[in-house]
Amino acid sequence: MFQLIQCAANTYYLKCFSNIGMYDLGDGTCVLIDSGDHKKSVSDLNKAIESRGLRVRAVYNTHCHIDHITGNRFFRDTYGCEIYAPHIETFYIEENLLEPNYYYLGVPTNRKRNFFFRAVGTKCKELTPDVLPAGFSLLPLPGHCYNMVGIQTPDNVWFLGDAVVDKTTFDSYHLPLFYDINKSMDTLRMLETLEGACFVPSHTPATDNIAPLCRHNRKALLDNKAFILARSDNRTFEDIFAAVTHDFGIDLDMDKYAKLTFTVRIYLQALIEDGVLTASLEDGKLVYHRI
Repeated sequence: MFQLIQCAANTYYLKCFSNIGMYDLGDGTCVLIDSGDHKKSVSDLNKAIESRGLRVRAVYNTHCHIDHITGNRFFRDTYGCEIYAPHIETFYIEENLLEPNYYYLGVPTNRKRNFFFRAVGTKCKELTPDVLPAGFSLLPLPGHCYNMVGIQTPDNVWFLGDAVVDKTTFDSYHLPLFYDINKSMDTLRMLETLEGACFVPSHTPATDNIAPLCRHNRKALLDNKAFILARSDNRTFEDIFAAVTHDFGIDLDMDKYAKLTFTVRIYLQALIEDGVLTASLEDGKLVYHRI
């Protein structure tokens, strides 16, 4: 069973693969921050909610990725609660075809079994400051996704979505998913100075000091930039991708291929923005050159 951990007076999180936040509003209801990555985490959280005699008033999704929204439909159907997400993220939560098409830049080659087709589309409303209970606040966290946000509870606990990932994620996956590398680095610099009593990233335990993990993440992104740049001179994208995945020792399957081709393109774009790489079309091929 996943463990429900108390961060502060009324703020809790379910420690699981994608941590779920819960805030007890003190009137017999609670709100959730994200809703779980699979049925087990959803079930365990609901048992904890029921044991406290609470009802879910609302679910606030930090962003649209499937491991943060799996329980949306369950909690809505069980409690009649509203589901909220930031602008743009709402479209991807409501239409489960958009995310896999986004990674594949078209119809996925393995769409009958693709993990991203397992999400159940759920109607949701836009998450804005005015829909939050008193004492809550939102913080834009660009970089990992289109319009991800952090959410602060009245206990001064920050839920940070995937703005920061644990060290083993970089060690194990090498290239965790980001939508914009340079914006992610800006977000990490901002988070290093963010004040709070407790910080809850989605994929690592809560901490009272997020700065060291932010610095580790920034270094890992810089190291990945250098790693990819070193393999990007006078090469097509396909050659760069093959070299990067080979040298990282990544064992590819169709789902990894989709996410990693997307991610490597994002790194290449960041290097172009840095002014150290350029790209041109040559004989119908996209070729990258170091400057």
